[in-house]
Amino acid sequence: MNSLLRCGLLIGLIGFLSACGFQLQGSHNWPSAWPHYRLDYSARQPAMLYFATALDRALQQRGVTAQGEPRFTIKLHRLRDTRVVAAIGADGKAVEYELGRHVDFQILAGEWRSEVYSLSADRRMSFDPTVVLAKDVEEARLREGLARDLIELLLLRAEVDLRSLPGDA
Repeated sequence: MNSLLRCGLLIGLIGFLSACGFQLQGSHNWPSAWPHYRLDYSARQPAMLYFATALDRALQQRGVTAQGEPRFTIKLHRLRDTRVVAAIGADGKAVEYELGRHVDFQILAGEWRSEVYSLSADRRMSFDPTVVLAKDVEEARLREGLARDLIELLLLRAEVDLRSLPGDA
Protein backbone atom coordinates (compact mmCIF):
# COMPACT_ATOMS: atom_id res chain seq x y z
CA MET A 1 0.00 0.00 0.00
CA ASN A 2 1.59 3.29 -0.97
CA SER A 3 2.14 6.04 1.57
CA LEU A 4 -0.32 8.45 -0.07
CA LEU A 5 -3.17 5.94 0.31
CA ARG A 6 -2.17 5.22 3.92
CA CYS A 7 -2.11 8.93 4.70
CA GLY A 8 -5.57 9.37 3.15
CA LEU A 9 -6.97 6.48 5.17
CA LEU A 10 -5.47 7.90 8.36
CA ILE A 11 -6.97 11.34 7.70
CA GLY A 12 -10.35 9.74 6.98
CA LEU A 13 -10.19 7.72 10.19
CA ILE A 14 -9.31 10.80 12.24
CA GLY A 15 -12.20 12.70 10.65
CA PHE A 16 -14.60 9.85 11.41
CA LEU A 17 -13.45 9.59 15.04
CA SER A 18 -13.69 13.36 15.48
CA ALA A 19 -17.25 13.33 14.17
CA CYS A 20 -18.10 10.70 16.79
CA GLY A 21 -16.77 12.93 19.57
CA PHE A 22 -13.43 11.17 20.00
CA GLN A 23 -10.60 13.40 21.21
CA LEU A 24 -6.94 12.62 21.68
CA GLN A 25 -5.79 12.64 25.30
CA GLY A 26 -4.90 16.16 26.35
CA SER A 27 -7.12 17.79 23.72
CA HIS A 28 -10.16 18.23 25.95
CA ASN A 29 -12.25 21.34 25.62
CA TRP A 30 -13.02 22.29 29.23
CA PRO A 31 -16.29 24.24 29.70
CA SER A 32 -15.24 27.90 29.53
CA ALA A 33 -17.75 28.99 32.20
CA TRP A 34 -15.70 27.06 34.79
CA PRO A 35 -12.12 28.44 34.62
CA HIS A 36 -11.20 28.31 38.33
CA TYR A 37 -11.36 25.41 40.76
CA ARG A 38 -10.53 24.30 44.26
CA LEU A 39 -9.60 20.83 45.46
CA ASP A 40 -10.91 19.75 48.85
CA TYR A 41 -9.29 16.68 50.37
CA SER A 42 -7.67 15.30 53.47
CA ALA A 43 -3.96 14.65 52.99
CA ARG A 44 -3.66 12.12 55.80
CA GLN A 45 -2.45 9.42 53.44
CA PRO A 46 0.44 9.80 50.97
CA ALA A 47 -1.59 8.19 48.16
CA MET A 48 -4.27 10.91 48.50
CA LEU A 49 -1.64 13.66 48.34
CA TYR A 50 -0.15 12.10 45.18
CA PHE A 51 -3.62 11.72 43.66
CA ALA A 52 -4.62 15.32 44.44
CA THR A 53 -1.32 16.64 43.02
CA ALA A 54 -1.80 14.64 39.82
CA LEU A 55 -5.44 15.82 39.58
CA ASP A 56 -4.31 19.42 40.04
CA ARG A 57 -1.77 19.00 37.22
CA ALA A 58 -4.39 17.41 34.92
CA LEU A 59 -6.82 20.29 35.53
CA GLN A 60 -4.12 22.84 34.74
CA GLN A 61 -3.29 20.97 31.51
CA ARG A 62 -6.92 21.54 30.52
CA GLY A 63 -6.46 25.28 31.06
CA VAL A 64 -8.28 25.43 34.40
CA THR A 65 -6.50 27.25 37.20
CA ALA A 66 -6.55 27.27 40.98
CA GLN A 67 -5.79 31.01 40.85
CA GLY A 68 -8.70 33.40 41.24
CA GLU A 69 -12.15 32.88 42.71
CA PRO A 70 -13.02 29.15 42.45
CA ARG A 71 -16.15 28.49 40.38
CA PHE A 72 -16.34 24.83 41.37
CA THR A 73 -14.82 22.42 43.87
CA ILE A 74 -13.82 18.81 43.50
CA LYS A 75 -14.16 17.21 46.91
CA LEU A 76 -12.19 13.98 47.27
CA HIS A 77 -13.90 11.96 49.99
CA ARG A 78 -11.92 8.75 49.97
CA LEU A 79 -9.11 7.01 48.11
CA ARG A 80 -8.43 3.37 48.80
CA ASP A 81 -6.23 0.66 47.35
CA THR A 82 -6.96 -3.05 47.19
CA ARG A 83 -4.80 -6.05 46.48
CA VAL A 84 -6.55 -9.39 46.00
CA VAL A 85 -5.06 -12.75 45.08
CA ALA A 86 -6.22 -13.46 41.53
CA ALA A 87 -4.39 -16.74 40.84
CA ILE A 88 -2.68 -19.41 42.90
CA GLY A 89 0.17 -21.61 41.67
CA ALA A 90 0.53 -25.38 42.00
CA ASP A 91 2.41 -24.85 45.27
CA GLY A 92 -0.56 -22.99 46.77
CA LYS A 93 1.13 -19.57 46.69
CA ALA A 94 -0.13 -16.44 44.98
CA VAL A 95 1.18 -16.00 41.43
CA GLU A 96 -1.07 -13.12 40.39
CA TYR A 97 -2.74 -10.23 42.17
CA GLU A 98 -5.49 -7.87 41.13
CA LEU A 99 -4.61 -4.33 42.18
CA GLY A 100 -7.40 -1.82 42.56
CA ARG A 101 -7.66 1.88 43.24
CA HIS A 102 -10.99 3.43 44.15
CA VAL A 103 -11.96 7.07 44.63
CA ASP A 104 -15.14 8.65 45.99
CA PHE A 105 -15.65 12.29 45.06
CA GLN A 106 -18.22 15.02 44.62
CA ILE A 107 -18.51 18.11 42.39
CA LEU A 108 -19.69 21.33 44.06
CA ALA A 109 -20.65 24.49 42.15
CA GLY A 110 -22.32 27.31 44.07
CA GLU A 111 -25.40 25.81 45.74
CA TRP A 112 -25.39 22.77 43.42
CA ARG A 113 -24.00 19.47 44.72
CA SER A 114 -23.53 16.31 42.70
CA GLU A 115 -24.10 12.93 44.19
CA VAL A 116 -21.00 11.26 45.63
CA TYR A 117 -19.49 9.37 42.71
CA SER A 118 -17.39 6.21 43.06
CA LEU A 119 -14.87 5.25 40.42
CA SER A 120 -12.66 2.17 40.32
CA ALA A 121 -9.79 0.94 38.19
CA ASP A 122 -8.14 -2.49 38.37
CA ARG A 123 -5.06 -4.13 36.91
CA ARG A 124 -3.54 -7.56 37.23
CA MET A 125 0.04 -8.14 38.27
CA SER A 126 1.93 -11.41 38.14
CA PHE A 127 3.95 -12.22 41.24
CA ASP A 128 7.22 -14.09 41.65
CA PRO A 129 8.49 -14.30 45.25
CA THR A 130 12.10 -14.47 44.03
CA VAL A 131 11.97 -10.89 42.70
CA VAL A 132 9.99 -9.11 45.42
CA LEU A 133 11.85 -5.79 45.13
CA ALA A 134 11.20 -5.56 41.39
CA LYS A 135 7.54 -6.42 41.99
CA ASP A 136 7.27 -3.62 44.56
CA VAL A 137 8.49 -1.16 41.92
CA GLU A 138 6.09 -2.66 39.35
CA GLU A 139 3.19 -2.40 41.79
CA ALA A 140 3.98 1.29 42.47
CA ARG A 141 4.02 2.00 38.72
CA LEU A 142 0.75 0.14 38.21
CA ARG A 143 -0.86 2.15 41.02
CA GLU A 144 0.33 5.38 39.37
CA GLY A 145 -1.29 4.20 36.14
CA LEU A 146 -4.51 3.42 38.01
CA ALA A 147 -4.44 6.94 39.47
CA ARG A 148 -4.05 8.45 35.97
CA ASP A 149 -6.98 6.37 34.72
CA LEU A 150 -9.17 7.49 37.64
CA ILE A 151 -8.22 11.14 37.16
CA GLU A 152 -9.19 10.97 33.50
CA LEU A 153 -12.56 9.41 34.41
CA LEU A 154 -13.10 11.91 37.23
CA LEU A 155 -12.44 14.86 34.91
CA LEU A 156 -14.77 13.48 32.25
CA ARG A 157 -17.50 13.18 34.92
CA ALA A 158 -16.81 16.75 36.09
CA GLU A 159 -16.98 18.05 32.50
CA VAL A 160 -20.36 16.40 31.97
CA ASP A 161 -21.75 17.79 35.23
CA LEU A 162 -20.42 21.30 34.69
CA ARG A 163 -21.68 21.46 31.08
CA SER A 164 -25.17 20.65 32.34
CA LEU A 165 -25.20 23.65 34.71
CA PRO A 166 -25.72 27.29 33.86
CA GLY A 167 -22.40 29.16 33.98
CA ASP A 168 -23.46 31.15 37.02
CA ALA A 169 -24.49 28.23 39.28
